[in-house]
Amino acid sequence: MPHALKKFLRDFLLILVIVGLIVVLYANPLELYKRGGIGLLWAYFWRGGLGTAILWQGNAYLSNLPDRWASWVETPIKRLFLAIVVTVVYTCLAWVLIVWLVQVTDHGWDLISLIRDLEVRDFIAPLIITFFISIFMHGRAFLIGWKQTLIEAERLKKEQISARYEALKNQVNPHFLFNSLNVLAALVHKDADLAEQFIRRLAAVYRYILESRDREVVRLEEELDILKAYLFLMETRFGQGLQVDIRVPANAGGHIAPLSLQMLVENALKHNEISKLNPLHIDIFLEDGYVTVCNTILKKSVLPESTGVGLANIQARYQVLSERDVLISDTGGFFTVKIPILSV
Repeated sequence: MPHALKKFLRDFLLILVIVGLIVVLYANPLELYKRGGIGLLWAYFWRGGLGTAILWQGNAYLSNLPDRWASWVETPIKRLFLAIVVTVVYTCLAWVLIVWLVQVTDHGWDLISLIRDLEVRDFIAPLIITFFISIFMHGRAFLIGWKQTLIEAERLKKEQISARYEALKNQVNPHFLFNSLNVLAALVHKDADLAEQFIRRLAAVYRYILESRDREVVRLEEELDILKAYLFLMETRFGQGLQVDIRVPANAGGHIAPLSLQMLVENALKHNEISKLNPLHIDIFLEDGYVTVCNTILKKSVLPESTGVGLANIQARYQVLSERDVLISDTGGFFTVKIPILSV
């Protein structure tokens, strides 16, 4: 026997027994026994229990039938209309059956005569009872459907966010390699030993990129270590024209998005003039739960072609990772970006 049918029969018998006992107790079992003995007690028991079980379980079983033709989410009005039609039709047919079964011992099996004797008012009471039953059943069905819709929407949202974040991370690798190779090309003919050190540091930085590409966040200490390796490369290129001051305690803790600090330094290098006479100052420090990167502004007259990554990439990644925004200000001759420190 299928599990659904077993459950239906179990619930049917459970309702029949419970309601039958309630009906007998309400009607005073001692009085019934005096009037008609065990037979009258049994008649009250099975008639009351059977009628309620037929109305309740039948409507419960049919409450999901309209889902085949309409959805609470997409067409709620149509779904409600079909639910009312199914409920009314079933209740009327079920009530005829109940009355027939109740009166069969008194009036025989003549169903046609019974139907002829029934009037509209005979269906009012069962319809009212069924109305309250249906409110419960259809309300339950609506809430279950709504919950499933929310779960599905949340699952799709997480999948969309995950795919979006992966796309953002994939932008970083070619962006970094492109800029680093440009720096190496400028050094390779000037100082072979320095170029060799540069390549070693570049390999360390790029190894970090490859290792962190499957991670949404990294420890702040890791990011600072790789940033220092990257700054060696940049200071090799710009000499005294680049001055960076990192004031972050070694035990600061927390997490940030991979390569976000390095990309902010790149952003400062890209947009500003850098020379020995007009050095670019970059300060990196902690403030109110943020890692702050602040640089002096001396904008280049002609900016290089934008790759569309940099700052926009960081902002987009933090929209996924945190409820706090990346804070950006451009006042007093300083360009400041604050990145939220994440707790994992």
